[in-house]
Amino acid sequence: MTQDPAPFSTLAIGSFPFPEPPGALDLMEGRVDIPAAPQLVRLSPWEDMLLGAADGIFFVEADGEARTLSVPAAGREESLARFYEAYYSGDYSFLARSPRASGGWDAFLGRARESPAFGRTHLKTQVVGPLTFGQSVKVEGGFSLVDDPGLLEAASAALGAKIAWEAAAIRGLGRAAVAFLDEPGLSGYGSAFSTLSAETVLGSLNAAAAAARSLGPVLVGLHVCGNTDWGLMTRADIDVLNCDSYGYLESVSLYPRELQAFLERGGRVAWGLVPAQGFEAGTSPGCLAARLAEGLGLLARRGVDPALLASRSLLTTSCGLGSLSEAHAAEAVGLFPRVQEELRGRFL
Repeated sequence: MTQDPAPFSTLAIGSFPFPEPPGALDLMEGRVDIPAAPQLVRLSPWEDMLLGAADGIFFVEADGEARTLSVPAAGREESLARFYEAYYSGDYSFLARSPRASGGWDAFLGRARESPAFGRTHLKTQVVGPLTFGQSVKVEGGFSLVDDPGLLEAASAALGAKIAWEAAAIRGLGRAAVAFLDEPGLSGYGSAFSTLSAETVLGSLNAAAAAARSLGPVLVGLHVCGNTDWGLMTRADIDVLNCDSYGYLESVSLYPRELQAFLERGGRVAWGLVPAQGFEAGTSPGCLAARLAEGLGLLARRGVDPALLASRSLLTTSCGLGSLSEAHAAEAVGLFPRVQEELRGRFL
């Protein structure tokens, strides 16, 4: 199950505005090559990427009503020891989504089981990345989990193991697995407002990616919805780099050497071409295709091999669709087939 996605394959990001699973699944079927397990943020707060990730991470306490995550001081060492004992057993079932957080996931697996046309070759899942998770979990003394190396190491392993568990479920359905680490917390990395070191970023991402691959093959992606140090991100041990090309393609083009090296070692770029935030009805697929074609041309002029880049390009929305209306989400996803057709006609 390691076949490569076809050039300009379309992928869903994850969040959808529907209150029940069928709306998101019906929208993806037939329109998205690689459907994603839908995060139904209007169904339950536990479908949120942060709260939903806490299941099985014994040292983190989740409060669904307050929508907070914390590491209680009492019993911290014991809960960490309990986590590592379960983790090193190699059985990651303790990290599976609990019933309160699995409405979208269970329906996603059911649809894929029933319909071979739903993600014919690949299916995608996503888990919040360790840096964003770590920034969101409070520990005693006014700090965040990301500031504690021991806790961050454990969280990186846990989140990667969650991916491994879900990727195994996808492979069990006869599809290749794609899984993204969602890292909105890395937006703005490299600016004066970020205190994370490059060593911390790469160490955490690489640890999560290694754990994600521990049960079998999976294409590990990194999704950053804002601007970041794209050169650093290409150095992470990932297979797919997902960026908002609608808003930040010129920023990505500042790193042609790093991007070329990433592609040469087998990496892919998933271009967030269809805008999610501020989506406007009537958006033209031709304009979106022309926008990306212009950006790919800019990268080629700066030294990125155009044929290699096209062969390793995928398409996504710029971010999840959970903040849109159902009608706008449907229109955004409906653009995919026409944009894809135009880009394949231009580059393949």
